[in-house]
Amino acid sequence: MPFRLTNAPATFCNLMNDVLYEFLDRFVVVYLDDIVIFSESLNDHLKHLRAVFQKLRKYELYAKKEKCEFCCEQITFLGHVINQGKIQMDRKKVQSIMDWGIPSKMTDLRSFLGLANYYRRFIKGYSKIVNLLTDLLRKDQKWEWVVACDDAFRLLKQAISSQPVLKSL
Repeated sequence: MPFRLTNAPATFCNLMNDVLYEFLDRFVVVYLDDIVIFSESLNDHLKHLRAVFQKLRKYELYAKKEKCEFCCEQITFLGHVINQGKIQMDRKKVQSIMDWGIPSKMTDLRSFLGLANYYRRFIKGYSKIVNLLTDLLRKDQKWEWVVACDDAFRLLKQAISSQPVLKSL
């Protein structure tokens, strides 16, 4: 399906969800044209692969062999690294947060918080840490970067750099 059509991604997502609905959240996650199949054991994984392939074949949907990876113990998916039942932040994304300079204007801060916010589930007390920073984004708030903002900014970067594990699956 040509993705240049504005509703093509949504249409394709709906198709994939309809085709694989019985497997979703049991052993399949679908995001746009990515299908992740997860399993407890190699034997289960082979059964899950077979079931998904049969379903795709039934609806005349195909995967490019070159874009597929099978039986991986670790994957990077949507900015997360999933390995042995644990979800962690992608080191590349973390590095881009760590390299971010101190914001000098509201748009810089908004961009930084947008990126950092993606990993809020990993950071204990996230809303408390960013409270002062998000206050700076209010329309009625004058931009004034004070020492406390600098402290909150550094604390957030430190919390992100500690590479916490979100949870065991």
